[in-house]
Amino acid sequence: MRRPTRAAALLSLLVTVSTLFRFWGGTLVPSPWINPDEIIYGALGRSLYHDGTFRILGRPTEFISLVYPALVGGPLSLGNLERGYHLLKLIQALVMSLTAVPVYLWARSLGARGWAFVAAALAVAIPGLAYSGLIMTEVAFYPVVLLAAYALAAALERPTLGRQALLVLACAAAAMTRLQAFVLLPVLVTAVGIDLLLDRRRPRRILRLAPAAGALVLLAAAWAGWRLRNGGALSRVFGAYEPAGQIHYGAGRAARFVLYHFADLAFFTGIVPICAVLALLVAGNRADARLRAYLATTLALCLWFPLEVGVFASQHVGYLAERNMLPLAPVLFVGFAVWLARGAPRPRLVTAASAAAVLALVAALPLSKLARPEAFPDSFTLLPLIRLRKDSPGADAEVLLLAVCLALLLAFAFLPRRLLVLLPLVLVAAFGAVSVEATNRISFEADFLAGQTSGPVHRWIDERTAGPVAYLYIGEPNWPAAWQSFFWNRRVAHVYDLLTARIPGGLPQDSVGPLEDGRLVLVDGSPAQGDYVVSQYPVAFRGRVIGSAGEGFQLWRLNPPFRISVWIQRVAGHVRVLAYACRPSRLRLEVVGTPGSPIDLRRNDRPYRRVVVPDSSTWSGSIPAAPPRPVGTRLCTFDVYTETTTTVPVVMLTRP
Repeated sequence: MRRPTRAAALLSLLVTVSTLFRFWGGTLVPSPWINPDEIIYGALGRSLYHDGTFRILGRPTEFISLVYPALVGGPLSLGNLERGYHLLKLIQALVMSLTAVPVYLWARSLGARGWAFVAAALAVAIPGLAYSGLIMTEVAFYPVVLLAAYALAAALERPTLGRQALLVLACAAAAMTRLQAFVLLPVLVTAVGIDLLLDRRRPRRILRLAPAAGALVLLAAAWAGWRLRNGGALSRVFGAYEPAGQIHYGAGRAARFVLYHFADLAFFTGIVPICAVLALLVAGNRADARLRAYLATTLALCLWFPLEVGVFASQHVGYLAERNMLPLAPVLFVGFAVWLARGAPRPRLVTAASAAAVLALVAALPLSKLARPEAFPDSFTLLPLIRLRKDSPGADAEVLLLAVCLALLLAFAFLPRRLLVLLPLVLVAAFGAVSVEATNRISFEADFLAGQTSGPVHRWIDERTAGPVAYLYIGEPNWPAAWQSFFWNRRVAHVYDLLTARIPGGLPQDSVGPLEDGRLVLVDGSPAQGDYVVSQYPVAFRGRVIGSAGEGFQLWRLNPPFRISVWIQRVAGHVRVLAYACRPSRLRLEVVGTPGSPIDLRRNDRPYRRVVVPDSSTWSGSIPAAPPRPVGTRLCTFDVYTETTTTVPVVMLTRP
């Protein structure tokens, strides 16, 4: 049996270390953090695994991805969901870390040799690999797009039918991972054009790629035909992203965001690699078909991805969508390794021009708008700047960023060749440090979210119930709790929203409203379903509380039919209490405010009493109910009007 070569052993070690490190980071994340994206992908994976369809709560959804749900469905369908969730993180850490293998092989095929390990190490060091701890399509998109790029370069170099078939398969897999990858079709056309410009000998050679181009066009046409088979707008080809094809994109805003994303491409890949690729473009051997194919592929990718992502982000993200461009990083790292292996050529004019262009792009980034905490889920590399702006408001983040970029560019331009090894070492160290910081931040935020929704016991609903559970949303700000409850608890079978409240994110839900006797009914008059219900205080039901979790969430065992008993509504200066199927009772109150401030009490929408806050700053009292006839079937209302600075900490309906 042949012993593995030293290169294979080192590469295996790199993948293993990366997998273990990323898995460790993933174990720090107790629950899905990016809501509702993570839970949607997880639910689609479970649906695909169980019955081969894409459904959430039994209802069909628009197409989002095929490859990624197929990856996550198995682990998340295990009987022990907690164990399956952690197993998935191990699998995902391995999937993203395995990107090092094609990166190494690609760089080595271009003559990088030992430097190929530099490209592989950089590919697994970037902060974006922290997505391996989340249920996000970036996990599969990162290696699959890289494989498509590698296949494109191979087909450009020598367009055999076998290589073209691999190219078509890789592009199709990328598109079925995320529809964003349909951009690979114009990438192919552009790469062919760039390759022809770099070497104008034998221009007819581009015709040898016709089978691959034709197959990709046919696949795109087949997809469009399937999506439009029942008619509808052309935007239906975007699947779940159909709204992206219906909105108007302002030219000025779109152009700015495209510019920002070109700058972000240079930033999150470490500034130097993109300059190295531009240097290779000028100083590289144009007769080297393999290098020429790599350059054509890289330039085409770096043109179309920021263009596509920038336009999309201008309306649908509002910040830098770094995660949508992650696969470009390993492609650029391959060029960086090749540049180092070929003696690090630095033509003066190109070096100066590329450095000036990169510096100008970075200087154009409005960090006051882009480096905000809300941008972190989409751009992990921005975290140091986000924290700097938050923790040190007086610090000038723009100046600091420009100083770091300038230092890297000066090192790229003037560092002696024998010291150039410091550049990848600095990048690996910087990427590693930001990765650790990003992992810790994700862990902190996910832990905080879990504490607000389910607490330490994620499956607290399933553990206490023996039948179908309904979730009732009343409009509380903590809407991710609905998604979290659905993800962790398989007995949650129905999601209802009360009157006009709506849970963001597309969770299948039905609107219900209460009758005067408290029965909850749908728009068509049919009753709400469920043996149990989960909701957040201040709603109470006919039944008994059998569990609680998070910030005020209660699990009720219902006394059928499904009925609400009390609903307490609060806005500044006004508390309204609705008592359904009202019987003789009293509403007990405690009001805290400025002495002398007025308190107006109303019962059944009529004035009941007017009092003032006493010198002790606390008023306690009650309002007796006046149940309409027939008693026990109608609605009672209570209203407490105060100044907006006054609080009403105690509101309790008690029976005599």
